[in-house]
Amino acid sequence: MKLIKVLMVVATLAVSGQAFSHGGGHDPISEQQVVGIAKYVAVKLTEEDRGMGFGKLDESWKALPEEKVGISNSGPGYYVVALEHEEEGRTLYILMSETGSVYDANFTGEFKGIE
Repeated sequence: MKLIKVLMVVATLAVSGQAFSHGGGHDPISEQQVVGIAKYVAVKLTEEDRGMGFGKLDESWKALPEEKVGISNSGPGYYVVALEHEEEGRTLYILMSETGSVYDANFTGEFKGIE
């Protein structure tokens, strides 16, 4: 009897997984959302070194003007967003999927597998 109860619980959880997932699926995000995510990533990179090879960003990256952030490249399934910091003379490039997952960031804008 105990085994039947365990099997019922396991079967219920296996079937009900979709009930606990978020709505909306994995649709592509808008360009405005892409820019927003990139700015959020820049802020996070001012708070701690995420092991990207360039250390922690200066606090001034938190206050980049909107016009200095934009999509510099895109292709099937990805965006590359450029965040230009005039005072530092550097541009941070963030590679993300069309659904908003961030894959990488650097100051060259070159990412393996992206032309």
